[in-house]
Amino acid sequence: MKQRWLVAVVGLPLLLLVLLACPDWATMLLMSVISALAAYELLKVAGTNVTRELYFLVLLFAAARVFVLYRFGVPADPVAGFLRGPLPLTVCLFAASVFTFGGENAIPFSTVTAGIVGGAVFPTMFGCILLLRMQEGFGRLYVLAPFFIAFAGDSLAMYFGKWFGKKKMAPHVSPNKTWAGFYGNALGSALGMLLLGVIGNRFYGYAPNYGMLALVGAVSNLFGQLGDLSTSLIKREHGVKDYSRLFLTHGGVLDRFDSTLFIAPVVYIFVNCGVI
Repeated sequence: MKQRWLVAVVGLPLLLLVLLACPDWATMLLMSVISALAAYELLKVAGTNVTRELYFLVLLFAAARVFVLYRFGVPADPVAGFLRGPLPLTVCLFAASVFTFGGENAIPFSTVTAGIVGGAVFPTMFGCILLLRMQEGFGRLYVLAPFFIAFAGDSLAMYFGKWFGKKKMAPHVSPNKTWAGFYGNALGSALGMLLLGVIGNRFYGYAPNYGMLALVGAVSNLFGQLGDLSTSLIKREHGVKDYSRLFLTHGGVLDRFDSTLFIAPVVYIFVNCGVI
């Protein structure tokens, strides 16, 4: 319990400092580090025969992907986005797999897949937090949305599961999750976005549409719960409890930010489309 409070007391103020008080480049650096750590954790758990060189390559691409989003933004041409995103890393990993096949350090397809997801897909998803921060006008408000959705949802889900939880949701993936917790999670995220709207109106001059904020919270939460279950599935398949001990008893990046990882792109789409 003391370790949990230590992480919260130290980590939360630092996170808010970077997201709210520092320039955009600070958020870029933070998301680059988080993306590289997430890539490392995924390779460590799901990869096989992962050499130092392979770790270096994937982590480098993960950090660089966030920088590319910071420098160039999201290209209107999907082909350009593919060329800047997963294609270079995919080519490198498949080439490494081909030329090491049959040798002592052969790179299996499972490692190639983990490398692509960790080095290109996850950084793009985490990069959406950066893109929210870089939104003109209310970037400092929007960047908080994925965290409000994830943390408010998780908090209410815990109580709903404790009070009403009987039927298990996905017992073989996450035995403690119930359908009551699922509904409480979505409700908590909707309430979290309403609170964010109140904060935005009070401190940033934001004119909230509370109905749309609640809708965005509930819809984004569904993706967040998918992220939570997906990262839990990977751990189950490989027989590990946590991805790392980076945050002490909170686990690693993929343990602590699994929901936020999936929520951020959904919130970015809603913001970019002018829904909120």
